[in-house]
Amino acid sequence: MAQSMFIIAVAASLVVLLAATGWWRYAFLPWTIRTNRMTVRRLGLQVFDHADVQRVDSILAGFAGGFNHMIARSAPNAWEVYCASLPALLRPFAHEGAAMGYTVRRLFRYDPQKFESRIVRPRPEFRYLYYVGLGFWSGMRNHDARRVERVADGLDPLHRYLCFDGYGFKHAFFDYPRDASSLRRLDSLTGYARNAAYQGVGRAFYFLFMGRPDVLIERVRSFGDHAVEIAAGAGLAAAFVNPDRLDRARELARMLPAEWQPYFHLGLCFGLKARSINDLDQFERDIASQSAAVQDAIRASVRECDRIELLVRADGEPDAYRRWRQRVTDWMAANIEFPLARVAIRAGSVSDRTPSPLSEGGLRGVGTASGSERR
Repeated sequence: MAQSMFIIAVAASLVVLLAATGWWRYAFLPWTIRTNRMTVRRLGLQVFDHADVQRVDSILAGFAGGFNHMIARSAPNAWEVYCASLPALLRPFAHEGAAMGYTVRRLFRYDPQKFESRIVRPRPEFRYLYYVGLGFWSGMRNHDARRVERVADGLDPLHRYLCFDGYGFKHAFFDYPRDASSLRRLDSLTGYARNAAYQGVGRAFYFLFMGRPDVLIERVRSFGDHAVEIAAGAGLAAAFVNPDRLDRARELARMLPAEWQPYFHLGLCFGLKARSINDLDQFERDIASQSAAVQDAIRASVRECDRIELLVRADGEPDAYRRWRQRVTDWMAANIEFPLARVAIRAGSVSDRTPSPLSEGGLRGVGTASGSERR
């Protein structure tokens, strides 16, 4: 009897110790992503340039590391420490991966208000990545349209659409190469959620066909009416992956059919806007290698994107995300020479109405406004 009581007491103590220290989370190790499988070669991505291969491999490793540190580390802030340890180029991808692991760490208990308060608001500089990562997890769980719409319900009314972007990315990146018909499931999404999902497809296609722009264009064209959304997503990825070598993104832009160019242009703007929010100092260093005219166009576009975001949020209309994107698209078509070549000089143009983006302070106003916004 005494021996049984001793065994029970030891077992209870171990349970308490595991619960108190968080060591029990190592039980999630089988769920972690094996980084040696997340490479250009193992995934069969059409990426051939040595520098591109190294960059994509590092991005994939950072994403996987963020996820693994979120779900299978005892310390609650282990994922933050890991993300902070990475260079600025890779850090956002690690935060995206960490957000994908959020519901796993919480034992699959998901509440949109807690996701906002615990993940998004304390680190607003990575807010876009968190919503994308959450949607990526819905894709990994093969949630149907209704389920992923419920995941997004209750989140920030503007940025919630990025969940659908992440959902579309997963299905395009992992499922489409094996089964081209797999993306039909995105058509079950309602309203602008479907558009956002195809924007995620575009981001995935950029990774899948980075080294074959001819194949990228062919695949995008096959999606008919959704082609413009996919082109926008590809533009975002091209800029976000290459903030320090934008000439690659701009070179791809010039290859596209004219009817896609305004949407790819929008994607370039959104990708750079996200980078300016992630780390404004690094953003300034990255674009410093561009000509004065290109820097001017970039800063003007990002500033206008930020201004319109604040306006549509203040309006409080249910289609704010769509209107945000459409208004920025229209503004860039009228005021920025494609692709981010220079600010248009014409009567009543942006250059006549606003101070030069190259004036003292640069983009600081944009970065401060975005960083202080907590929703």
